Amino acid sequence: MPASNISGLVSGMDSNAIIDAMKGVKEIQIKKLEAQKAGIESQISKVGTIKSGMKDLTSFLEDFKTDDEVIKYTGATSDEDVMTVSTGAGALPGKYNIEVTQLAELEKNRSDSFSATTDEVKAGTITLTVLEEDPVEIEVTDGMTMSEVADAINASDAEVFASIINDGTNVYLQISAKETGHVIGGNANDAIIIEENYTGATGQQLNLTQISTAANAEMTIDGLTVESTSNNVSEVLEGITLEVKELGTASVTVEPDKAGTRENLEAFVSAFNEAYIPISRELKVTEDTDYGSSLAGDSSIKRLKLALQTNISSIIPGTTGSWKALSEIGIEIDPTGKLTIDSDKMDDALDKDIAGIADLFTAEDTGISDRLINIMDPYIEDLEGTFKEKVESFNDRIDLIDDEIEDQRWRIEKMVMRLTMQFANMEMAVQNINSQGGALAGLAAQ
Repeated sequence: MPASNISGLVSGMDSNAIIDAMKGVKEIQIKKLEAQKAGIESQISKVGTIKSGMKDLTSFLEDFKTDDEVIKYTGATSDEDVMTVSTGAGALPGKYNIEVTQLAELEKNRSDSFSATTDEVKAGTITLTVLEEDPVEIEVTDGMTMSEVADAINASDAEVFASIINDGTNVYLQISAKETGHVIGGNANDAIIIEENYTGATGQQLNLTQISTAANAEMTIDGLTVESTSNNVSEVLEGITLEVKELGTASVTVEPDKAGTRENLEAFVSAFNEAYIPISRELKVTEDTDYGSSLAGDSSIKRLKLALQTNISSIIPGTTGSWKALSEIGIEIDPTGKLTIDSDKMDDALDKDIAGIADLFTAEDTGISDRLINIMDPYIEDLEGTFKEKVESFNDRIDLIDDEIEDQRWRIEKMVMRLTMQFANMEMAVQNINSQGGALAGLAAQ
């Protein structure tokens, strides 16, 4: 009989069941290790969630360190027929008297008349230089029609539009700049420089000539003359865009926007809470808390939570306005540590000293934005941050558990092989004993 386990074939003993039972006992330790590993993986995931929230809050606060990001401004004009006004990042309060004396215009060029768009243009090259950019050369090959030349110009990199105009009798190819104006301080006639070089023997030359000269928008702002290549003037007053429409005079007023500023403050509260809630949730201890999969006992995260609560609730030194703490403008801390808004108190603060609100966030080093960033940076720093080190430590523990699981499985495999061989040998021994007993019984019967 081969040395393999034929379970109970001779002895009647279910050796497979015995081996499985012993294997199951040994595998209990593996299951405990796997549960421990799953708990650590859960902790890693939770650290990742907290770190992500801290990074999002840091990114928000990096943009919340200047007055114009905290306080939103709105613009108005006394005559919207002359110009409209819009505000963006960098806008500051002010009032300006503006007189528009010139609107920005496009340069346009037109060809000689052709009988039809299918008429052939003489072969050669057309070179276009727009606003001192690199020249763009358009090749006109033998047999190209006026319409095909227009298509070739539009397909080129030149910042122009080519179109066909039909006056009812003749057709013309017209080239217009895509952008108004010319280089400030330069020659208006140089907005588009066209060079035509014809080499073909058949067809008609375009002979493009200027029909409209480029012009820059010109205006005076409180007596100061300014110039812009566009009627959309965004480079003159920081954070303010003027859309000039016609010649004339208008006054422009830029002032704080209470509703917009409140939205910015609400966005801060939301950003803080989204980062803070995962921390608070993980540190909450109940009778069901599993310390093996939660961060409830983590001292570094406890310190982070305390630092955030302390700094968000403390007096802000270095402010020049009416306010010294977030609670004074209606941003308060509830019993769970989250921020809430007292709507009436915030409305009163916005009415009383809206400009002073910005100081609470933007005061250098001492403002809320810098304070919170300085607290979070050591935790979220990607190369040597606390969270990175914590995750590395967790992964080291997982590696040790994986090694232990592998060792346990190897031991179980060896045990099963050993027991299988032992039971097989037992079956062979029982068979031999039975054979010997039968032989003896036969001898006794003779």
